[in-house]
Amino acid sequence: RYPSRRLEAETIRDSMLAVSGKLDLTQFGPGTLDQNMTRRSVYFFIKRSQLIPMMMLFDWPEHLVSIGQRPVTTIAPQALMFMNSPQGRDYAAAFANRLPTDTAEHTVREAWRFAFGRAPSDAESAASVHFLNQQPDTNQAIVNLCQTVLSMNEFVYVE
Repeated sequence: RYPSRRLEAETIRDSMLAVSGKLDLTQFGPGTLDQNMTRRSVYFFIKRSQLIPMMMLFDWPEHLVSIGQRPVTTIAPQALMFMNSPQGRDYAAAFANRLPTDTAEHTVREAWRFAFGRAPSDAESAASVHFLNQQPDTNQAIVNLCQTVLSMNEFVYVE
């Protein structure tokens, strides 16, 4: 048995950008302190007085000391970040714009394919389609579904 392992802060952020279609793959160049940058997380400039809140929430390492192993904590604010973060909502909206809207089943199938690389199970598909059909505003329903998909354990943990 292999215990599930949470991804590092950089990988979580980069995965959210990739699934949303916003990831800028430009290599090299200067780093930045702008937490809204869409380049890979390795391009963040480190300044002790201006650390990136999302990265710190997911155990970004202290950059002034060497560490043998990163700590892995699971705390409630991590889930709240996925639900309440303006950046998380922005990634979900961009993710929703990538999905087809012809049928709810097709939308759900493509969301799972983009996020997890697999088709949804029958139960996941039925629950998601039911969720989409319950909402009065189809566009917001898809964004809400995408935000939920991005906050699922399967997106953040490796099994």
